[in-house]
Amino acid sequence: MKRAKENTEHRLIIAGFGGQGILTAGKLLCTSCLFENKNVTYLPSYGSEVRGGTANCHVVISDREIYSPAVDLADTLMILNELSFVKFASNIKKDALLLYNRSMIDPKACDVKATCMLPIDATELATELGNKIVANIIMLGAYVARRKVCRLETIEESIKNLLSEKGKSGAIDLNIKALHKGAGLV
Repeated sequence: MKRAKENTEHRLIIAGFGGQGILTAGKLLCTSCLFENKNVTYLPSYGSEVRGGTANCHVVISDREIYSPAVDLADTLMILNELSFVKFASNIKKDALLLYNRSMIDPKACDVKATCMLPIDATELATELGNKIVANIIMLGAYVARRKVCRLETIEESIKNLLSEKGKSGAIDLNIKALHKGAGLV
């Protein structure tokens, strides 16, 4: 008798403040996984402030049908600022992965249950690449390299498509460098 294929589901919360590209990272991830024929949901949330307010998104990636886009307990938290770190620390499974921006977060800010904590100096590394705004893409590269939810080449294509649509094709190379910088940290 054939065994049913085990469902591979990833439940992720990406959080930070407005202007850090939180929603963009989630959108790039979902688009890339869709290109690879996976089921995805994307649930963005942001404060009324455009920059500096809170922003987060819930992303679910699965081989099967997804029944809820909300992530109560995440397999992975990708956190870019300390306020979000404190807010979402309790929304993580015990055996989860926590990727956090060490440039902006003191891990002692709260008690976290994550089995694997991966500190990344995302803001500093992004600044070294030429623009601190790509800290989100560095974090995304680390997540994709660690969890292998899709191929980096697919994320590259999504970056090209999204930035071309927004009229920011000059930023494509920087974002792709940031993606690979993050992936190389894992």
